[in-house]
Amino acid sequence: MENGRNTAVVTGMAAKPGVQKVLDLLFASETVADKIMVNKQEIIQLDKRRQQTREAIREINKHNEQKVWTTIGSMLVKLDRKKALEMLEKDKVQIDSEINKLRSEQKILVNEHRDIEHKLPFKGSNLKPMNSKEMSALRANLPLGN
Repeated sequence: MENGRNTAVVTGMAAKPGVQKVLDLLFASETVADKIMVNKQEIIQLDKRRQQTREAIREINKHNEQKVWTTIGSMLVKLDRKKALEMLEKDKVQIDSEINKLRSEQKILVNEHRDIEHKLPFKGSNLKPMNSKEMSALRANLPLGN
């Protein structure tokens, strides 16, 4: 009898189009929110890796040894100092581009999530920094005290 009543309630709920619409909105909202959280964790992991790379570059630059020990994957390898610095710089650039890509995706996902919830997008989330031409034009036309 208990199962029959639960089935009737679920069947009755599924028959109402408004309930299905709410469930669809909740599902879409949760899906986008999950993507946002995954991106956030990826950004955190990449930032940790970027900081480790930065620390490694500084440590190599401190010492004047010709060859340095470097980990590549799970192997410990002795490389020429210039080659190691070159590899670390390339890795740093790649990590920075991945972080920037994830951050721009994050802005899109957050606005999509707010759109699903029928809220306005965050003000200022689409701001871009001024380039050097724009800054020099601003300095030329405004007394900024520099």
